[in-house]
Amino acid sequence: MRSLLSRCSSALRDLGRACLTLEGLALLAVTLVLMTRHALTEGAGAHLLAPLWGTLGRLHRALGEALVQGQIVAIVLQLGVPLLCIALVHRRSLRDFGAGLGDWRFWVPIAGVILVGQVLVVALYLRHDPAYIARYPSLDAARGGGALFWAWEASRLAYLVSWEFLFRGYLLFALVARLGRLSSVVQMVPFALTHVASHKPVSEIYFTLVSGTLSGLFAHESRSFWPLALLHAAGAILLDVLLVYRG
Repeated sequence: MRSLLSRCSSALRDLGRACLTLEGLALLAVTLVLMTRHALTEGAGAHLLAPLWGTLGRLHRALGEALVQGQIVAIVLQLGVPLLCIALVHRRSLRDFGAGLGDWRFWVPIAGVILVGQVLVVALYLRHDPAYIARYPSLDAARGGGALFWAWEASRLAYLVSWEFLFRGYLLFALVARLGRLSSVVQMVPFALTHVASHKPVSEIYFTLVSGTLSGLFAHESRSFWPLALLHAAGAILLDVLLVYRG
Protein backbone atom coordinates (compact mmCIF):
# COMPACT_ATOMS: atom_id res chain seq x y z
CA MET A 1 0.00 0.00 0.00
CA ARG A 2 2.83 2.39 0.90
CA SER A 3 4.44 1.74 -2.49
CA LEU A 4 1.12 2.40 -4.25
CA LEU A 5 0.59 5.69 -2.40
CA SER A 6 4.15 6.75 -3.09
CA ARG A 7 3.72 6.06 -6.80
CA CYS A 8 0.44 8.03 -6.94
CA SER A 9 1.98 10.90 -5.01
CA SER A 10 4.97 11.02 -7.35
CA ALA A 11 2.69 10.98 -10.40
CA LEU A 12 0.64 13.86 -9.01
CA ARG A 13 3.76 15.91 -8.25
CA ASP A 14 5.07 15.32 -11.78
CA LEU A 15 1.70 16.28 -13.23
CA GLY A 16 1.60 19.43 -11.13
CA ARG A 17 5.07 20.46 -12.31
CA ALA A 18 4.08 19.80 -15.93
CA CYS A 19 0.94 21.92 -15.56
CA LEU A 20 3.04 24.82 -14.28
CA THR A 21 5.21 24.93 -17.40
CA LEU A 22 4.50 27.45 -20.16
CA GLU A 23 2.86 24.85 -22.39
CA GLY A 24 0.92 23.28 -19.53
CA LEU A 25 -0.52 26.59 -18.37
CA ALA A 26 -1.38 27.56 -21.95
CA LEU A 27 -3.28 24.31 -22.54
CA LEU A 28 -5.19 24.80 -19.29
CA ALA A 29 -5.92 28.45 -20.08
CA VAL A 30 -7.26 27.69 -23.58
CA THR A 31 -9.43 24.88 -22.19
CA LEU A 32 -10.77 27.28 -19.55
CA VAL A 33 -11.53 29.90 -22.23
CA LEU A 34 -13.50 27.44 -24.36
CA MET A 35 -15.43 26.01 -21.41
CA THR A 36 -16.28 29.44 -19.97
CA ARG A 37 -17.30 30.73 -23.38
CA HIS A 38 -19.75 27.84 -23.72
CA ALA A 39 -21.06 28.28 -20.18
CA LEU A 40 -21.73 32.00 -20.64
CA THR A 41 -23.36 31.71 -24.07
CA GLU A 42 -25.06 28.33 -24.33
CA GLY A 43 -24.70 26.70 -20.95
CA ALA A 44 -26.24 27.11 -17.53
CA GLY A 45 -24.37 30.35 -16.84
CA ALA A 46 -25.87 32.26 -19.78
CA HIS A 47 -28.43 33.96 -17.53
CA LEU A 48 -25.64 35.62 -15.50
CA LEU A 49 -25.09 38.21 -18.23
CA ALA A 50 -28.78 38.84 -18.97
CA PRO A 51 -28.87 42.23 -17.15
CA LEU A 52 -25.85 43.42 -19.13
CA TRP A 53 -27.37 42.36 -22.46
CA GLY A 54 -30.66 44.04 -21.57
CA THR A 55 -28.84 47.34 -21.06
CA LEU A 56 -26.63 47.06 -24.14
CA GLY A 57 -29.54 45.96 -26.31
CA ARG A 58 -31.18 49.32 -25.75
CA LEU A 59 -28.09 51.09 -27.07
CA HIS A 60 -27.89 49.30 -30.42
CA ARG A 61 -30.07 46.75 -32.15
CA ALA A 62 -27.12 44.49 -32.92
CA LEU A 63 -26.27 44.22 -29.21
CA GLY A 64 -29.67 42.69 -28.58
CA GLU A 65 -28.87 39.72 -30.82
CA ALA A 66 -27.80 36.55 -29.01
CA LEU A 67 -25.12 35.70 -31.60
CA VAL A 68 -23.56 39.16 -31.28
CA GLN A 69 -23.59 38.79 -27.51
CA GLY A 70 -21.90 35.42 -27.86
CA GLN A 71 -19.21 36.95 -30.02
CA ILE A 72 -18.60 39.70 -27.48
CA VAL A 73 -18.11 37.10 -24.75
CA ALA A 74 -15.79 35.13 -27.01
CA ILE A 75 -13.72 38.18 -27.95
CA VAL A 76 -13.27 39.21 -24.31
CA LEU A 77 -12.24 35.69 -23.26
CA GLN A 78 -10.15 34.80 -26.30
CA LEU A 79 -8.13 38.00 -26.03
CA GLY A 80 -8.40 38.80 -22.32
CA VAL A 81 -7.32 35.49 -20.80
CA PRO A 82 -4.22 34.96 -22.98
CA LEU A 83 -3.15 38.60 -22.61
CA LEU A 84 -3.47 38.41 -18.82
CA CYS A 85 -1.56 35.12 -18.75
CA ILE A 86 1.23 36.53 -20.92
CA ALA A 87 1.55 39.71 -18.85
CA LEU A 88 1.01 38.38 -15.33
CA VAL A 89 1.92 34.69 -15.38
CA HIS A 90 4.39 34.05 -18.19
CA ARG A 91 5.85 37.58 -18.04
CA ARG A 92 6.86 37.40 -21.68
CA SER A 93 6.61 39.71 -24.68
CA LEU A 94 3.57 39.52 -26.95
CA ARG A 95 6.02 38.98 -29.81
CA ASP A 96 6.95 35.66 -28.20
CA PHE A 97 3.39 34.56 -28.92
CA GLY A 98 3.23 35.67 -32.54
CA ALA A 99 1.69 39.09 -31.98
CA GLY A 100 4.36 40.91 -34.00
CA LEU A 101 4.68 41.04 -37.79
CA GLY A 102 7.26 38.26 -37.67
CA ASP A 103 8.99 37.36 -40.93
CA TRP A 104 6.69 39.49 -43.09
CA ARG A 105 8.89 39.07 -46.16
CA PHE A 106 8.09 35.36 -45.96
CA TRP A 107 4.38 35.52 -45.28
CA VAL A 108 3.16 38.52 -47.30
CA PRO A 109 3.62 36.94 -50.78
CA ILE A 110 2.24 33.60 -49.61
CA ALA A 111 -0.76 35.27 -47.99
CA GLY A 112 -1.35 37.20 -51.21
CA VAL A 113 -1.50 34.01 -53.28
CA ILE A 114 -3.79 32.34 -50.73
CA LEU A 115 -6.06 35.39 -50.70
CA VAL A 116 -6.49 35.21 -54.47
CA GLY A 117 -7.33 31.52 -54.15
CA GLN A 118 -9.85 32.28 -51.40
CA VAL A 119 -11.58 34.89 -53.52
CA LEU A 120 -11.91 32.44 -56.41
CA VAL A 121 -13.22 29.59 -54.24
CA VAL A 122 -15.72 31.81 -52.42
CA ALA A 123 -16.91 33.60 -55.56
CA LEU A 124 -17.10 30.58 -57.87
CA TYR A 125 -18.13 27.79 -55.50
CA LEU A 126 -19.04 28.52 -51.88
CA ARG A 127 -21.49 31.33 -52.62
CA HIS A 128 -23.51 28.84 -54.70
CA ASP A 129 -23.32 25.92 -52.25
CA PRO A 130 -26.73 25.34 -50.54
CA ALA A 131 -25.04 24.36 -47.26
CA TYR A 132 -23.23 27.69 -47.06
CA ILE A 133 -26.23 29.68 -48.31
CA ALA A 134 -28.29 28.17 -45.47
CA ARG A 135 -25.60 28.77 -42.85
CA TYR A 136 -24.18 32.24 -43.58
CA PRO A 137 -24.34 34.97 -42.47
CA SER A 138 -24.81 33.20 -39.15
CA LEU A 139 -26.93 36.08 -37.86
CA ASP A 140 -30.32 35.73 -39.57
CA ALA A 141 -31.18 39.40 -38.99
CA ALA A 142 -28.08 40.43 -40.96
CA ARG A 143 -29.16 38.65 -44.11
CA GLY A 144 -31.17 41.65 -45.18
CA GLY A 145 -28.03 43.78 -45.46
CA GLY A 146 -27.85 47.36 -44.27
CA ALA A 147 -26.36 48.76 -41.07
CA LEU A 148 -27.01 45.62 -39.02
CA PHE A 149 -25.13 43.52 -41.57
CA TRP A 150 -22.05 45.74 -41.37
CA ALA A 151 -22.22 45.86 -37.56
CA TRP A 152 -22.26 42.08 -37.62
CA GLU A 153 -19.26 41.94 -39.95
CA ALA A 154 -17.33 44.34 -37.72
CA SER A 155 -17.96 42.01 -34.79
CA ARG A 156 -16.88 39.08 -36.97
CA LEU A 157 -13.59 40.80 -37.73
CA ALA A 158 -12.84 41.34 -34.04
CA TYR A 159 -13.95 37.80 -33.23
CA LEU A 160 -11.75 36.16 -35.86
CA VAL A 161 -8.69 38.14 -34.77
CA SER A 162 -9.26 36.97 -31.18
CA TRP A 163 -9.91 33.41 -32.40
CA GLU A 164 -6.68 33.23 -34.38
CA PHE A 165 -4.70 34.77 -31.53
CA LEU A 166 -5.99 32.11 -29.14
CA PHE A 167 -4.99 29.17 -31.34
CA ARG A 168 -2.34 30.34 -33.83
CA GLY A 169 -0.84 32.85 -31.43
CA TYR A 170 -0.99 32.02 -27.74
CA LEU A 171 -1.44 28.23 -27.81
CA LEU A 172 0.77 27.52 -30.81
CA PHE A 173 3.77 29.55 -29.64
CA ALA A 174 3.45 28.28 -26.08
CA LEU A 175 3.86 24.74 -27.43
CA VAL A 176 6.59 25.39 -30.00
CA ALA A 177 9.58 25.18 -27.65
CA ARG A 178 8.54 21.71 -26.45
CA LEU A 179 6.86 20.27 -29.56
CA GLY A 180 8.34 22.15 -32.50
CA ARG A 181 6.27 21.79 -35.66
CA LEU A 182 4.07 19.17 -33.97
CA SER A 183 2.48 22.10 -32.13
CA SER A 184 0.65 22.82 -35.40
CA VAL A 185 -1.21 19.53 -35.04
CA VAL A 186 -1.88 19.90 -31.31
CA GLN A 187 -3.44 23.37 -31.64
CA MET A 188 -5.58 22.07 -34.52
CA VAL A 189 -7.43 19.58 -32.29
CA PRO A 190 -9.46 22.02 -30.14
CA PHE A 191 -9.84 24.28 -33.20
CA ALA A 192 -11.46 21.47 -35.20
CA LEU A 193 -13.63 20.28 -32.31
CA THR A 194 -15.09 23.75 -31.81
CA HIS A 195 -16.26 23.63 -35.44
CA VAL A 196 -18.03 20.37 -34.69
CA ALA A 197 -19.67 21.86 -31.60
CA SER A 198 -20.80 24.88 -33.65
CA HIS A 199 -22.62 22.64 -36.18
CA LYS A 200 -20.63 23.93 -39.14
CA PRO A 201 -21.23 22.40 -42.61
CA VAL A 202 -19.67 18.92 -42.86
CA SER A 203 -17.26 19.97 -45.62
CA GLU A 204 -16.05 22.85 -43.45
CA ILE A 205 -15.55 20.58 -40.44
CA TYR A 206 -13.33 18.14 -42.32
CA PHE A 207 -11.52 20.97 -44.04
CA THR A 208 -10.42 22.28 -40.64
CA LEU A 209 -8.28 19.16 -40.12
CA VAL A 210 -6.08 20.27 -43.00
CA SER A 211 -6.55 24.02 -42.84
CA GLY A 212 -6.08 24.15 -39.07
CA THR A 213 -2.82 22.20 -39.23
CA LEU A 214 -1.42 24.13 -42.20
CA SER A 215 -2.49 27.41 -40.58
CA GLY A 216 -0.49 26.49 -37.51
CA LEU A 217 2.53 25.60 -39.62
CA PHE A 218 2.22 28.87 -41.57
CA ALA A 219 2.02 30.89 -38.34
CA HIS A 220 5.02 29.00 -36.95
CA GLU A 221 7.15 29.68 -40.02
CA SER A 222 5.92 33.29 -40.20
CA ARG A 223 6.53 33.84 -36.47
CA SER A 224 3.18 35.66 -36.44
CA PHE A 225 -0.51 34.90 -36.17
CA TRP A 226 -1.45 37.99 -38.22
CA PRO A 227 -1.43 36.42 -41.70
CA LEU A 228 -3.89 33.78 -40.48
CA ALA A 229 -6.12 36.36 -38.79
CA LEU A 230 -6.22 38.48 -41.95
CA LEU A 231 -6.88 35.54 -44.27
CA HIS A 232 -9.54 34.00 -42.03
CA ALA A 233 -11.36 37.30 -41.63
CA ALA A 234 -11.10 38.12 -45.35
CA GLY A 235 -12.56 34.75 -46.38
CA ALA A 236 -15.39 34.79 -43.86
CA ILE A 237 -16.44 38.39 -44.51
CA LEU A 238 -16.16 38.02 -48.29
CA LEU A 239 -18.47 34.99 -48.18
CA ASP A 240 -21.07 36.88 -46.15
CA VAL A 241 -20.87 39.90 -48.47
CA LEU A 242 -21.31 37.80 -51.61
CA LEU A 243 -24.19 35.84 -50.11
CA VAL A 244 -26.07 38.95 -48.99
CA TYR A 245 -25.27 41.20 -51.92
CA ARG A 246 -25.63 38.59 -54.63
CA GLY A 247 -26.50 41.17 -57.29
